[in-house]
Amino acid sequence: IELEIEGEVQHNWRTAVVAITFIITVLLWICDRWTGVGSNTVAMIPIVVFAFTGVIKARDLEEINWSVIWMVAGGFALGLALNESGLAENVIKSIPFGSWSPVIILLASGIICYILSNFISNTATAALLVPILAVVCKGMGDSLNSIGGTPTVLIGIAVAASVAMTLPISTPPNAIAHSTGLVEQKEMMKIGLTMGIIGLVLGYALLFVLGEMHVW
Repeated sequence: IELEIEGEVQHNWRTAVVAITFIITVLLWICDRWTGVGSNTVAMIPIVVFAFTGVIKARDLEEINWSVIWMVAGGFALGLALNESGLAENVIKSIPFGSWSPVIILLASGIICYILSNFISNTATAALLVPILAVVCKGMGDSLNSIGGTPTVLIGIAVAASVAMTLPISTPPNAIAHSTGLVEQKEMMKIGLTMGIIGLVLGYALLFVLGEMHVW
């Protein structure tokens, strides 16, 4: 692959504004536990700063691929709808987790998360399933100790959601890659499914070992 990038980096006041804003935004995201400012609110800071300082202008906004943004936002909307309507909770409760072995619960929750995450975005799926499974795990008590307890199941959700990338809607990087027109959806599905299976096997194998060792 040969890339030709024309132009050069300009060191001016705009560079300083972007650098400082970037650092402040990341620090606020990391320190939200102490500041009490939510990640959504923090995400507005760059928008406000860049708009008022003129770093981003109206023409820049016109060049944004809004269809990709709406596609990703649609995935979040589906996740919120499943949660707010109670459908997701009813589906989870209909599964007899209490009668299953801890290993089956770990694997089943990961598979459910992986399937959902391919259709309603990684972040939305994790935000949807983690609170529900936390309640389920709490109700199971000490029976999960053999696999490391509740943290193992919840970290498994994060792993499963992170490796789901078969569709453009699965995660913003996929959507951006698809928007270039250089990646077809069938190609993304084939490669994404392969990488997802490899990621699930490796991730859950490591997770199971660490859980057995009671690392957390």
